[in-house]
Amino acid sequence: MDEREHLATSFGDMRRAMIPAFLLDLLAVVDGGDELSMTQLATLYVLDGGEPVSLGALAERVGRSVSATSRLVDGLVRRGLVDRQEHPTDRRVRRVAIAKDGDALLRRLERTRADAQLKIMDRLDPADRALVARAMALLGDAARQERRTGP
Repeated sequence: MDEREHLATSFGDMRRAMIPAFLLDLLAVVDGGDELSMTQLATLYVLDGGEPVSLGALAERVGRSVSATSRLVDGLVRRGLVDRQEHPTDRRVRRVAIAKDGDALLRRLERTRADAQLKIMDRLDPADRALVARAMALLGDAARQERRTGP
């Protein structure tokens, strides 16, 4: 098994240990049992930390038609997770941005994943834990660079 395959297998093992807690938290997040779809969650992550985007740009990014994306955004707006905003120089253009509650939801889900990962890391001896912490910091740096520059 080459290095990439070994890493992919290890990532899969880690995800299988962490994802149940993440998904259970996701199911419990929205009041009234009104679950978020994977597309809605992906849309929140697309909007996370970025500038407001046009509906057309968001539709392209999530791979849906503009009309389907508009309905998707309508649902997220009703839940208070996304805001529609006027463009600062063109009132005809509406942009979409993550709302405060949407950001709080993503931070809560990130905390759930982090807690599950930390629980797994507790099984490591201190030297290995430090090594994994360093590797995670490097991966985080690389992910931030990727997000800024894109593929």
